[in-house]
Amino acid sequence: MKSSLISVYLFVLFLPSVGIAQFKISGRIIDEKKQAASFANILVLSAKDSSLVKGNIADTDGSFSIESLNNQAYILHVTAVGYKKYYQAFTIQNKDIAFEPIQLSVESQALNEVQVTARKQLIERSGDKMIMNIEASPTAAGLNGLELMEKVPGVTVDRNTETIKLKGKDGVLIMIDDRKTYLSDEQLANFLKTLKSEDIESIEIIANPSARYDASGSSGIINIKTKKGKSLGTNYILDLNAGYSRYAAIGGLPKNGQGITVNSRHEKYVVYANLNRQYTEWYNSEQQQQQLLSETGSLLETRTNTGLAIGRFTNWNGKLGFDYDFSKKTSLGFSAQLASTNSPLNRNATQSSILPSGTQHLDMNRTRDGNFNNYTFNTHWKQTIDTSGTLLTADFDVILNNRKWNDYFTTITSINNAEPSTVYNQVLFPSNGRTFVLKADYTKKITKKTKLETGFKSSYSVNEKDFSDNFRDNGALVNSFFRFSEHITAGYFMLNSELNKNLNVQVGLRGEATDNQGLDREGNQLSAQNYFNFFPTLTFNQKVTKDYAISLGYSRRINRPNDDVFNTFKRFFYPQSYTIGNPMVLPSLNNTITFTHTIKDKYSFSMNYVRVDQFSTNVFDVDTTLIAGKRLIRESYENVKGKVTWWGLDASLPFNPAKWWSINFNIWSGINVYDYQRENTLVKLSQPYGGMYMQQTFTLSKTLSGEVSGWLNSGETWGFQTSKAQGGIDFGLKKFIWEKKGTIKLSVQDPFNLNYWRNNVETSTLTSTGTYRWDNRRFRISFTYNFGNTNVKPAIHPNNNDGGGDGGKGRG
Repeated sequence: MKSSLISVYLFVLFLPSVGIAQFKISGRIIDEKKQAASFANILVLSAKDSSLVKGNIADTDGSFSIESLNNQAYILHVTAVGYKKYYQAFTIQNKDIAFEPIQLSVESQALNEVQVTARKQLIERSGDKMIMNIEASPTAAGLNGLELMEKVPGVTVDRNTETIKLKGKDGVLIMIDDRKTYLSDEQLANFLKTLKSEDIESIEIIANPSARYDASGSSGIINIKTKKGKSLGTNYILDLNAGYSRYAAIGGLPKNGQGITVNSRHEKYVVYANLNRQYTEWYNSEQQQQQLLSETGSLLETRTNTGLAIGRFTNWNGKLGFDYDFSKKTSLGFSAQLASTNSPLNRNATQSSILPSGTQHLDMNRTRDGNFNNYTFNTHWKQTIDTSGTLLTADFDVILNNRKWNDYFTTITSINNAEPSTVYNQVLFPSNGRTFVLKADYTKKITKKTKLETGFKSSYSVNEKDFSDNFRDNGALVNSFFRFSEHITAGYFMLNSELNKNLNVQVGLRGEATDNQGLDREGNQLSAQNYFNFFPTLTFNQKVTKDYAISLGYSRRINRPNDDVFNTFKRFFYPQSYTIGNPMVLPSLNNTITFTHTIKDKYSFSMNYVRVDQFSTNVFDVDTTLIAGKRLIRESYENVKGKVTWWGLDASLPFNPAKWWSINFNIWSGINVYDYQRENTLVKLSQPYGGMYMQQTFTLSKTLSGEVSGWLNSGETWGFQTSKAQGGIDFGLKKFIWEKKGTIKLSVQDPFNLNYWRNNVETSTLTSTGTYRWDNRRFRISFTYNFGNTNVKPAIHPNNNDGGGDGGKGRG
């Protein structure tokens, strides 16, 4: 099977190319005084759909030229700060075009030398993506990447486990700059904390990805796009931020951050680098009520748990990249990124238990010394094969990560108010991971209206976890070692064709072969899986009228369990609970149908249906046998038999009540239909769910704007857990200074302390209700300053809009 797939890929990869004659346009841009309009932006748009074809920047004398245009109709679009946008239709007909001097008109709103510049909308729609532009939000200033996720419409963060969910559902694939992270949930949370909002350009939500994307991420893809300077010359961005939060029972928690970004573009190369540091003091607390039951349902024990953790983390994140254009058709690049986190904490917890024999009281103090490091290296190559748009790209990635996590416990136990006893415990949890990824993608225009995309990808990852704890009766350290390796080989093809001027169809098929195994220290096999899956995608896009379009799509995706799910060793993270893996767990598979309506390229309404096969989830039991005389909560992972489907509706409604007031309103709702069972626990319900996100921006003056944003999520059932309603509201101000080279942002995050998480767990032997709070009520101030020289000529191929280091655009 694998050899035949590879043969097909190689055949398609080296299809012969067909040359097509191409032509050039040229001209000169002048201002209202007929002087040169230096550095005006020149764009060539397709007359058919206004999509960008090529672009350039006028020289110091206002002249410009754009090459490699085909015989077809275009629109010339010229913009410059303080001037009206200029449009001119033209058609290439077997010859070059030299335009007469193009004179720009002063923007009517540019009175008294006030310059009016375009401002990105916070929320945009582009094809199958919803895009949140971070720079457009004053309340995003100073947040780290994990905190920023809570501001994205439809995204929630389970603050108990720091896992990310999309519209309440697990199984989200997180990508950074179109590349999969290959990190566990814990590692990903640590890595996101090293990113600053000032270094993030946008966050994309892709609910129904095409075949070019990895099939993992059953609920969809969240793609974080970091900033890469696209200005010419050498440019610098300095950013500083400080924050503070205070709680009566805890005191003050300061935060601060510093960062510098450098981007240097020249005729044949671009160098980009950034370095930032973040320091944050934080807290979280929990309150739980638990009932432990026998297999017959009788009450064995009632527990009341409270906990308060206070900690800090210091994050360093640095990136260096280099792209070089050997010619107009060939470019090669390299990037390296380092993320490092030091995160000590101290946690005090109490547990009061009512037993048949009396009462028990535990006081626990936990201290942690934790470090996490991630190193990512990428090499990317891009080859334009012919002038019709035939393109070949290749990427090679190496991802290295390691963690050192040492926990020390002091537990004081009192039974029936007798003399207390003290026990000292520890958890040692170092781990190391290595991932290697090779991929290549090929794009070819087969006919004028049909484009082929194909590619392959191979990834190999190894994670080694050395776990020790001494919570068993004898008090000695119990050590376990788990080495998990996974090899995924994938290939895909996609055809995109315009059947007529109003109807477009995209069909794709992706195949992924998975081979994984878990070994102990001696090399004995503890788990093994080998399977192959096809993932078809199909999308129809119909332009019904000038202002109304519909889209119908289908996709199939997979949610593979991570390495911890297969680890069969018992791992104690607390004295009264442990986790154990299950080598028999199968991946869950999602089949999704989406029907979208778009009005005026602005308002969108989407309906979707999802069916989940081989549904897998966390499961909880009470263990009364592992340690004599103790009742332990055991957490594992299983496939449950039954029906899991949901129906959903999403709407995006941006509007402007006034020139100075804009609103982005997003709402989602639906019904979960569950009918599954595990042992004596039955989940059978039709559960409504929903949520909303609203952001309002107020233009208070030419340099001052304000924001009020808020969100609400109803909560819902997933597996044997049910979350409750959750929400928050933020306020912010943004002020431009120094001719808009500097920006000051003030934000107040959740001042009413509305954002906290509540959940219920219910199985045949355990019921639990919990409330979890964290450091979410914060004041922040940030300062950003842009400086540097931009007065240089454009790069050798101005039609390359990738920015530094985009590489293969995440395909394969």
